[in-house]
Amino acid sequence: MPTILHSALTTTELHEPKGAASATANQVYVADGAGSGAWTNRQMTFSAVIADVSTAETVYIPMPYAGTVKKITTVLEGAITTANATVTAKNSAASSMGTITVAFTGSAAGDVDNLEPASNNTVTDNDYITVETDGGSTGAQRLWVNVVVDLS
Repeated sequence: MPTILHSALTTTELHEPKGAASATANQVYVADGAGSGAWTNRQMTFSAVIADVSTAETVYIPMPYAGTVKKITTVLEGAITTANATVTAKNSAASSMGTITVAFTGSAAGDVDNLEPASNNTVTDNDYITVETDGGSTGAQRLWVNVVVDLS
């Protein structure tokens, strides 16, 4: 039997990666480090900043691709006081995806909070979502926001 190097195969002899026939659109193969892997949804992360979590403000985050918002993560840049700040994520129809409570008790730079929306979390091409704070706390601090979207 002749030996043919894989790198020498021509176009008609090439094959799709293992499991490609059962993968859905926009999935990618991710290695697990143990000689195998799995097909998973392709994700994109979009970022924004609320200039002062202690002042009522709405930030618009563009969504250039269709998909499902899977997770919203915030990180506080410093301590806030007096009361918690409530952060609400909404789709472009102004329907709430849920809220994140940024606690003032023991707050400090680097505090991370998360939301995994279960409803109203679908976006279309060239859409947007909003993230807004109620301004309930005091102490001017930036709040960084990351939005993870599974592309469809």
